[in-house]
Parts: sequence; C-alpha cells; structure tokens
Amino acid sequence: MKEREKTVATGLVVLMLILWIGFLFHRSPRFAGSPWGGILGVTGAMLMLVPLAYLVVKRIKWLKKAITNYVPMRTLLAWHIYAGIIGPILVLLHSGHKFESLLGIALTAMTIIAVISGFVGRYMMSQFSQGIREKKAMLTELQAAYQRASVELAQQPAQAKTIRSLSGFLVRPIASFLLTEDADGKTALGPRTVIQISESIADVEYAIKTHETFKQWFNKWLKLHIVISFILYILLALHVWTAIYFGLRWFDTQPQDIPLQRALAASPLPALPVPPTSTIVASAPNEKASSEATEEFSRYFGDFFTRHWRAPVTIHGVQTIVFDYTALAAETKQNDSDYSKALGALTRVEPTTFEGDDQEKAFWINLYNFGAMKLAAENYPVDSITSPKVSEAGDPWGKKMIQLGDAAYSLSQIEKEILVPKFGDPRIVFAVSCAAVSCPDRPQYIFAPKTLNTQLDDLIAAFLTNPKKGMRLDRENKVLTLSWIFKADKHLFGEDGDIIDFVARYVPDETARWLKENRTALRLEFFEHDWTLNDIAQAEGQASPPSENPAPESTPGRGLYPQSKAVIPANAGNQ
Repeated sequence: MKEREKTVATGLVVLMLILWIGFLFHRSPRFAGSPWGGILGVTGAMLMLVPLAYLVVKRIKWLKKAITNYVPMRTLLAWHIYAGIIGPILVLLHSGHKFESLLGIALTAMTIIAVISGFVGRYMMSQFSQGIREKKAMLTELQAAYQRASVELAQQPAQAKTIRSLSGFLVRPIASFLLTEDADGKTALGPRTVIQISESIADVEYAIKTHETFKQWFNKWLKLHIVISFILYILLALHVWTAIYFGLRWFDTQPQDIPLQRALAASPLPALPVPPTSTIVASAPNEKASSEATEEFSRYFGDFFTRHWRAPVTIHGVQTIVFDYTALAAETKQNDSDYSKALGALTRVEPTTFEGDDQEKAFWINLYNFGAMKLAAENYPVDSITSPKVSEAGDPWGKKMIQLGDAAYSLSQIEKEILVPKFGDPRIVFAVSCAAVSCPDRPQYIFAPKTLNTQLDDLIAAFLTNPKKGMRLDRENKVLTLSWIFKADKHLFGEDGDIIDFVARYVPDETARWLKENRTALRLEFFEHDWTLNDIAQAEGQASPPSENPAPESTPGRGLYPQSKAVIPANAGNQ
C-alpha cells in the first residue's frame, strides 16, 4: 500500500468511525426512506459490490490473466480499498442513525467490522512484511560485525577471557554496564561492544520470529475478513429484498377512484373486503375461518363503535370527540351484544395468516383501539384507564387482556412488537387510541383497508386544527406548540426539523410554506397531556361518573407515553 493511499484510506476509516459514533447522538428515522436517503443507500450498496471484483479476479487464474491485460491488479486493489470504505460511509449516512430492526443492526455492525478487519489486515500485513525485511537486513549487518569481532578477539586472549567471565546467566544482563570500551585502542571492537552486538542479534532474531508469527496470524485474519465480507453481502441482499418488498408494496397498482375513497371514508360502517370466492376455495380451512372471523370482528366493532361515538364536547377546556361509556359498559355485560360478538370473533382469528398488507395494518390498529375501549368499559366507572381499578400493577398497556386465537395480547405488544416495527409508519401513533382527552379525535368509523391511508392522513390533518391539543402556531414569537405525542414518540419522527416537515404535510399550503421558511428559527413546545377518559359523562356542565378508586398519583403510560399523572406537564421528561 503506497503511503498516499494509506493516508487516504486511514482518513476515510476515521470518518466512518465518526459517523458511527453519530448513532449515540442523532436519529432521523425517516431519512432512509427519503429520496436522498434512497440515493445514498443504493449508491453505497453498489460501491460495496465493487470489492468483489478484486477477490474474484485474484483467485481465478484465467480471468486474472485476461483482466490484467487492461487493468493491473494494483489498480483493482485500490478500487477494492476505496470502494470498500466509501460504500459503507454512504450506507451509514443512509441509515439515518436509527436502530429499527435486527437485520439493520446486524448489517450496520457487519459493515463496520468488515471495513476495519480489511483495513487493519491490509495495513498490518504491509507493516509486518516491511518490518521483517528491515530486520533481516539489520541482522545481516550485525552478524557481519560479530564475525569481525570474533576474528579480533581470537588475537586478544585477555579480552576473550573477560567476555567469557561475563557470559553467565545472572551477570550477562548487566555486563555491558560493567565494561567500558578499550582504553588502549588496540582493538576496533572492545568487550562491551561485542556483548552489545550479541544481544542485538538475539533481539533482532526474536523480533523476526515474532513478526513472522504475527504475519501468519494476519494471513488467517484476512481469510476471516473474506468470510465476514460474504456474511455482509448476504445481509445486504436480505436488506435490499426487504426494502423492495416492504417499500414497493405500498404503491397501489390498481387505479383508485379518489371521490369514491372519500365517500367510503365517510361511511359510518366500513367493512373489511370479502375475499373472492376463488381465493377462499383455494385457501386452507384455517385461513378461510380466520378471514371470516377478522371480517366479523370489524363489522361488530364498527357497529358499536359508531353507535357509542358522540360529537365533540369540551372537557377541561379542550374540545374532543367522546364516547358513551355508560352505554358501552352496559353492553359488555350482555352476551348477545355486538361487543360480546366482537370478542368471540377474535378467538377465531389466526394472526399467522396475515400478509403484512393494509388489511393487517388496519386490523391491528382497530384491535388496539378496541382494547383501549375494553379497558375502560369493563372497569367503568373510571376517570382514566390509568386508574388502579384498570390495572393494579399500574400498567394498563402491559395487561394481556385481548384474546386473539390461542394467544393473549397487551396493547404494548400490539404497538411495540407488531404495528411500529412491522409497518414503520409514524402515522400509527396518532391512530391508536389512549382513550383520553388529549388523544387525536376518533372519526365516526373504524379503519378500513381500502381507505386506510386516506383515513390516517385525514385524522392527522383534523387533529392539527385543534389549537388546544393538536397544534398551535405563534408566528410572532415563532413558537410551534404540538401534541405531546410528537415528543413521546420523537424516535419515530426525528429531530425538530423533521417534526416540522412532518407537520407541514398536513396543514394548509400557506401554513406549510411559512413553516418551511421559518424551519430553523421555530421553537417547539408541547401541550400538556390530559389522561381524563374521553367519556361523554366528563363533558363540562355534566356530572362526572362516580369513581370507585381515585386517579393514581403516578401511573406508567403505554408505550407511546411515559409515566404521568392525570395531566402531564409539557416539559416532563420521556422515560
């Protein structure tokens, strides 16, 4: 490796390590899927394939002979080194410094290990080879000097006798300190010099042996580097495949009738699409039964959800959509109610039959919201689902109380283990309900697969029009106050600038332009989060339902929110 190449490669490796340290201080979850993030990812992946050329050409004789007629191996090695470092640098930039999946974490780790192992192996091999050559030349000179000293000492018996007396095991380490050079100048090399030469020969021989041992080990190190590189390529192929599968699947290949979508979104009783008859016949019995049970759940949940939905009222000065929990609580005690039928349908749903599409996404969101209402309705009357009456352990989101097939699920499981990691859509945190005043308002219908994206966008756009819990913009002081959800789930949105960009997608064009123009000057603040149950009985001017247990002093929130009292201060820390 030439000195200039070594310097450039070292600088690039240091830059890569600095970028890796960024994982500790910076997160931009949405950057990887952005246009620039995609360009960096694709470019980095292509550069990471370039080092394969050197590995292949070097090991196939006929190919090496043909290629080296046009491109020397030295040039291929330079491409191998530079592309093998620059590619990972672009990939690290593409990642946006986020840890979202085991595959992503493994790919990032193997990328860094592969680069460092290759660089260290190459650099150390070069150093060892150069060191061995230099020390062998030094050994030759020392041996020649020793031979000259031996000839001279043969003619000086007294000097030889002195050296022999100092050759013992205990005396030898300090022999050179006990002797001085000849004072009479009769010999060119005195006893002290001879002893130092012999010690130097021993030291150099030991150094050569050590370097050769290390060189053998680093030969094995380079083989390990090749193994690590192939593991990296396998992980890279899996990452590319998942990016294509989970990315392109969002593009709808069928033309959509937008007005029809809007009409369906306004329907109070949406139903999941019924699979074509041919599909049902071809499906296994458990898939057919699970599909029918999923449809039944959506129908029954949609019915009682809309029936108990109420127009906005004011609670604690905040206008919010509410539900008639008194009526819903009564329905939970009836065996033939829509609520009971929805519960029964869930026991026949088999999650393993889901296909990771919008139908599954809508189902899990609806199931989460059903579970939040279930917590409140089955323990009613309560002021909040954070009440000890709902969960004695103080964690209602960790309570496994939804029976789905043979397994019981908690709200936290649905959010953290399924919805967020599987779909990677930050809009989900607005769609899942915390059954509280400060939550985004629920539309009068549950989520339906065919209109899911429209429903999610409309829900967020409507939420941001609420100046008491969604968004308030003070243009004069350049302060943007947002729902506390943006702070609690900041890892999904990124830095303040990313949050502003997200908000700009859902506000009127004029407001969006102003936000982008003042993006760097805006200061973000967050509303207090009111955990009061979004119950019609809580409306101002009406009596609140009697509560058997007072609200807890401190209750851990669900995965979307940290520990809080009934009202969380806007400047509370995320736990």
